[in-house]
Amino acid sequence: MKYKLPIVFFLLFSVIACRKDFIVEDIDNKTLTINAPAADLQTDINTITFWWEPLDGAEEYNLQIVRPDFSKVTQLLLDTSITGTKFNFTFTPGTYQWRLKAANAGHSTAFQTFNIKIDTTSDLSQQVVNLLVPANGAVTGNTVVTFSWRELNAAKKYRFLLNEGTLKDTTLIGTSLTCTLQAAKNATTAFTWNVKAINDHTESQFNTSSYKFTVDLKGPGTPGLVSPVYDATVTIANDSLRWSRSGTDVAYDSLYIADDSTFTNYNQYKSDDAFMIANDLNLSPSTPGNYYFWKVRSFDLYGNGSSYSTKRRFKTK
Repeated sequence: MKYKLPIVFFLLFSVIACRKDFIVEDIDNKTLTINAPAADLQTDINTITFWWEPLDGAEEYNLQIVRPDFSKVTQLLLDTSITGTKFNFTFTPGTYQWRLKAANAGHSTAFQTFNIKIDTTSDLSQQVVNLLVPANGAVTGNTVVTFSWRELNAAKKYRFLLNEGTLKDTTLIGTSLTCTLQAAKNATTAFTWNVKAINDHTESQFNTSSYKFTVDLKGPGTPGLVSPVYDATVTIANDSLRWSRSGTDVAYDSLYIADDSTFTNYNQYKSDDAFMIANDLNLSPSTPGNYYFWKVRSFDLYGNGSSYSTKRRFKTK
């Protein structure tokens, strides 16, 4: 009996501690402190930084931008959740409203709404071109890449830089450009790109940091065949063909089945797992002296293929 009281206190403390872990702070009546942009801002600078003070108890912030205002929305330009306290957005000339609120798992503040007007200007010197595709940090398996960016109203042409101009430095009219990139086979190659706008009198700034992207032409490692072993007999109704993957970058495998060792005529099967059930392969029982041959190739998310595995043969029944 003398041990029961401490146990009761321990259990009570544990319950209180667990309840504390699940308490979500009530922020319903709190207000955000907005640093920028100023209320009713009117400017000819098109790239605006939204900046606010962190709010105790907030887990994320919801920023919305519409045109012209929330009472008669003609265009929803942005509706996004942000964990930080800064966000950049590039506008075209016009009248807009934006609003911001903080939220956590159970509560949210009220939206705080503001007006902003972007004036038309021919002065590009304080403008920045909004780069769109490929996104910063993107990875692609293609060497033919289309670059696109948002139009600046006063721009007559754009200057495009690939790898800071060492691979390409060209001026063009329009907001997109397609390039064939020289990327190393069986490897990953990093690139950067940037754009600025130009008119008869001024030029915009390049983005402070060029966007980075990677062309991935490196296939996964070669898979290894597991079972059946060479010359084994496979029971079509019960057995399966299994192999092992040589890494975590495999998106799927292709299994090749042929009735000759040169794979002149073969059937190809896609597998999301490292096996296939024999009954799903349209196999027939082997006649004396005849075999099936099989091999496997792995592919990554970008369509890059590995080398083929070794090949094996088997009989069926």
